[in-house]
Amino acid sequence: MGERAPHRRTLVILGAGGFGGEVLQYLRDATRGAPGVEIRAFYDDRPDDVDPAACDGVPMLGTITSYLPEPDDEVLVAIGDPVIRTRVINEVRDRGAKFFDLIHPTAFIATTATIGNGCIIGPFCAVGNRAVIGDHVVMPWYASAAHDATVGSFAVFSPYSTVNGGASLGEGAFLGTHAVVNPLQSVGAWAKVAAGSVVYREVPPGQLALGNPARARPMMHDATNGSSGVTDDLARTS
Repeated sequence: MGERAPHRRTLVILGAGGFGGEVLQYLRDATRGAPGVEIRAFYDDRPDDVDPAACDGVPMLGTITSYLPEPDDEVLVAIGDPVIRTRVINEVRDRGAKFFDLIHPTAFIATTATIGNGCIIGPFCAVGNRAVIGDHVVMPWYASAAHDATVGSFAVFSPYSTVNGGASLGEGAFLGTHAVVNPLQSVGAWAKVAAGSVVYREVPPGQLALGNPARARPMMHDATNGSSGVTDDLARTS
């Protein structure tokens, strides 16, 4: 009896900004040599604004709103703003999308950690002992969640941001570059911690924390997309 052919997997990236190009490289590193894997396409809601060079040979096939999942597709959502990211994930899930779990080969994941569906965990990230990472979390370069940390679904880290031991990050929360949540502290759902800020006490849901020590205040919202007026490089380039 002959060998069974490998299952075909076609991977689709939604979002072709700067973060989309970064995710493409993570994906190539993670799937290099894997049989039956094809990176099929990018989709972006502003396809005419995308530099073709940024897609690095992967075709741009249309807008995210026009994307209809094919049977073998697995989706990665390369969008860094938690609000927009969540909306896109929910929309394409309703169309039947399945999601790819992307863990870069250089990342450290403890054997006792739990990783949810559709996460993007990039180069040199660390997820510690008994940490729990929810669905569709983004952890780019050198982001980390220490032992016993809890990270809610749709949360987004920026490079070098850290949730320390026993701390928690709520659903849809955002950490800027080099932001630190100290041990046993919590950041509420849809809150943001600005780049370089250090959390020593609870950040309430929906608030913005800035400084060292971080002080929380209500966020200014951009009515055009529902996101905070304060973002980080990851969100701006997605």
